[in-house]
Amino acid sequence: MERKLSFILLIMLLIFGCKGKPETQTHASQEDQVVYEEAIEPQEPESADFTPQKSPLSKYEYNWSGSDDMPDIVIIVDDFGNSGGKLLEDFADLPQEIVFAVLPDLSHSKTAAEIAARKGHEVIIHVPMEAENSSVSPGKKFISKNMEEDAIQDVLDDFIAQMPMAIAANNHMGSAATASLSTMNHVIGHLKAKGLFFIDSATTAQSAVFSATKQNNAFSARRDIFLDVPDNSDATLADKIQSLGKYKGRREPVIIITHCHNREKLDALRKFITQVESMGIRIVSLRDAFPQART
Repeated sequence: MERKLSFILLIMLLIFGCKGKPETQTHASQEDQVVYEEAIEPQEPESADFTPQKSPLSKYEYNWSGSDDMPDIVIIVDDFGNSGGKLLEDFADLPQEIVFAVLPDLSHSKTAAEIAARKGHEVIIHVPMEAENSSVSPGKKFISKNMEEDAIQDVLDDFIAQMPMAIAANNHMGSAATASLSTMNHVIGHLKAKGLFFIDSATTAQSAVFSATKQNNAFSARRDIFLDVPDNSDATLADKIQSLGKYKGRREPVIIITHCHNREKLDALRKFITQVESMGIRIVSLRDAFPQART
């Protein structure tokens, strides 16, 4: 009887021992498969099925689309020079077509201009100019509406020396100075002599820039839209995108200005770029937008 029991126990051990082995092997092979699939996941975005994340501005309705006869746009970011560091670097990582308008005489003016140029951005001088009824000084040195021609030339030459890579200039503040025909004659005439052109930031309805441009047989352009006014909200950005519809059929690029004061403005600009490009708008550099400015 004892022999029979021992024989039965031996048979049972052999049966259960063989059953356990394949189950362990099967579990191990499944783990290897998961590890292998995870290792090739980074290649998936290259497949035809990959779709980028939608812009948060795509939920709004617009009265135009890329199929309309829409002009290109130029985007200028004003006020560089006050700060450096990560925020400046992140602005410089925007598409190369984004233009950097750099204020002179500030602690980070040289750094901002050099980083922008190194990353392939066009640099323009953000010229401090006198404003009407303002207690805020435009800058350490600035162009006033009553300034003599020699003084204007000296100021501009100093600014150009600080940013020799600059291809143009626009006004910082300047509602008083740009409204003075004599002042703008001197500004535009001297910039032309130095191989630069002027972009009117349009801070006053009484701007004399157009008249001064004609009198000097020069080239100038004018700002169309302030992107970050009154704020950086999605609703404001959507309104600005909607407003592009009024430029259907226009041959000249639309000039848009925003500012570099904080990360909220950077994030808003990124969203704006993503949305308009998804709708078929082309963002271009100043050189591509205005080849006639080089003649």
